[in-house]
Amino acid sequence: MTPRVQLAAAGLGIIALAAAAFFLLSGRGPAIPGVPVIGAPPTCPLSGEEPRVEALLDRPAVAIKVENAAVAYPLSGLEKAEVVYEELVEGGVTRFMAIYHCSDSNKVGPVRSAREIDPTIMTPTTRILGFSGANEPVLKALDEAEIVQVTETAAGDAMRRVPRAGLTSEHTLYASTPKIRKVGQKKFEDPPPGESYESGELPNGAKKAGSLEITFSSATTIDYELKGGRYLRSQNGAAFATESGGQLAVDNVLIEEHELALSKKIVDVAGNPSVVIADQTGSGRAVLFRDGRVVVGRWSRESVEAPVTFETKQGDKMLFAQGSIWIHLVPSNKGEVKGSFDYAK
Repeated sequence: MTPRVQLAAAGLGIIALAAAAFFLLSGRGPAIPGVPVIGAPPTCPLSGEEPRVEALLDRPAVAIKVENAAVAYPLSGLEKAEVVYEELVEGGVTRFMAIYHCSDSNKVGPVRSAREIDPTIMTPTTRILGFSGANEPVLKALDEAEIVQVTETAAGDAMRRVPRAGLTSEHTLYASTPKIRKVGQKKFEDPPPGESYESGELPNGAKKAGSLEITFSSATTIDYELKGGRYLRSQNGAAFATESGGQLAVDNVLIEEHELALSKKIVDVAGNPSVVIADQTGSGRAVLFRDGRVVVGRWSRESVEAPVTFETKQGDKMLFAQGSIWIHLVPSNKGEVKGSFDYAK
């Protein structure tokens, strides 16, 4: 190689290095799995999406308890939540805990009562909870967990009644997440979420999963069908629509299997015992559905104050698609309460 050719090659090498450095530092280059991109824009810790404005990242998340009864359909505001937990309560029915951090909704509901397992579910994501009320053992559990309790009597204009023909009053309470957050911050300067769901690429070998069925009980069966890259929800054979219109679509559907037991302290008006999580810490099976694929792994939690972490069966961090995450606390076969789920291509 002549000196002139050597000089030209060296020059091209310097240009290539400079270009690579520019793309890495600017965050415009291709992402390397597991390696953070320097200069990449900040993202919302729950959804993995870029916030409308960065100031949203510094505010606390809020959680709202929402009922799941056909008599109250269509429900409001769930399509705007970043994370939604579906939990079995009593009598074989489920309720939702909808969590909003970068997102907001001026109408969420109908808002319903809190349960024993709620402090475990919401900590450490947030300590601000909007709910309609609770019995004494639940209120004690909320107090012990230092949950800021925003109920109708304490919410001011953050909650309002919206009467609907044929519905009794328990199905008419709605909340505004911006106003709930404002009330909550007056009582407790809650930090931003301590839990995050990291987004990223699917692992190699993730199998196809275009549909799944979750059986919480004989009274509650949930189906998801893949369409346009998102999962459309149905319940008990009917499309699950929200007040904003259209069938609810979800980006990530996560199954968390837990050992569930029946409460010895709390029953509903029909005498049905409330459901509690027996394995609040430890580990169990976790199965993620995203982008038409399934990722099998485990959830683990060291303490009730610690975040839940998710790993694939290969031991890698479980990565989510950007967007909404619906987490279903499905009964395992180990507990007093039984449930199941299944999926297909």
